[in-house]
Amino acid sequence: MNNSYIREFWHYQFDPTCATVRLDEYQSIQPGGNTGRRIEFDPQRHTSPFINIQQGVPMNKKLVYIFISVIIMVSLASCSPTTPEAPDLVLEQHLLTGSPQSEPMQFTPMEGSMEDILQTHAGERDNYLIDQISFVEGKIAIAGTLDGKPLMAEQFYENSGKDGFVTVTLDGNEIYRIDTGPGSPVNSLAGLWVVDGSWWLETVLVNLESEPFTTGQISRDGAFLNTSMNYQEAFGLQTIGGNPFHFFVRDSKIGYWYGDKETMLGYDEIPHYLCCSDSVLNPRASENMVSFFARTGDDWYYVELGLFSQ
Repeated sequence: MNNSYIREFWHYQFDPTCATVRLDEYQSIQPGGNTGRRIEFDPQRHTSPFINIQQGVPMNKKLVYIFISVIIMVSLASCSPTTPEAPDLVLEQHLLTGSPQSEPMQFTPMEGSMEDILQTHAGERDNYLIDQISFVEGKIAIAGTLDGKPLMAEQFYENSGKDGFVTVTLDGNEIYRIDTGPGSPVNSLAGLWVVDGSWWLETVLVNLESEPFTTGQISRDGAFLNTSMNYQEAFGLQTIGGNPFHFFVRDSKIGYWYGDKETMLGYDEIPHYLCCSDSVLNPRASENMVSFFARTGDDWYYVELGLFSQ
């Protein structure tokens, strides 16, 4: 192996949000003696320069350049839009004696009582997120702001209600459109959120010839996550502690996305998009948590997932 010393290289600093990879420092190494230096990657120092310089170790110049290139490529490969680091969510599940009832909403746990379980996080659960839906010129709509400009999602139908779609406009200009199928008892415009300069949209694709006839769809900044993340379905978009959250189904397995990472739940079913009196069985969104019913095989659960104060 060629042990000629590195004559010069650059010291990079990587922005952990992947916004920049900047030249932070230039180093020149004199040939001869034992003044050669090596680079070392420290994975524990993501918020500071993590190509470190150490004295006294000669290295093959070509290998060092390859090593630097690999680090840069790995870092840039992870440069999808990110959200601020979020704390882990806490999941509390309660096995039920059977399926929950909707009129009135009622469930019977194997241990304890429904009243005691609901009382545990009543404060967090009752701090629910306000329904975003409004009506603009007779159309279902959700309004927000992005970079100080009005952001609007609106539901449209054509061909006597057989062809539906949702548009997103920014400052009056359409920036996104997604098909939602024919009209149904379920609103196809389900949610619009703006978090840290990104907009998130939940829509429902309706196919009246399938069972169930709804499929949840989530888009982020115009990217269709069902395709890019290989979701069969994505639903339950909300924020928890100010950070985006949603459920997803992939390979018929249910999980959730929060804090830029996925967590699998292991349930076979989470009821959602139910209408009319059964809508009380849909996930309930609160500012710091979500509560929902879930089924695994023949077993039903009442579940609370969130940031709890106790």
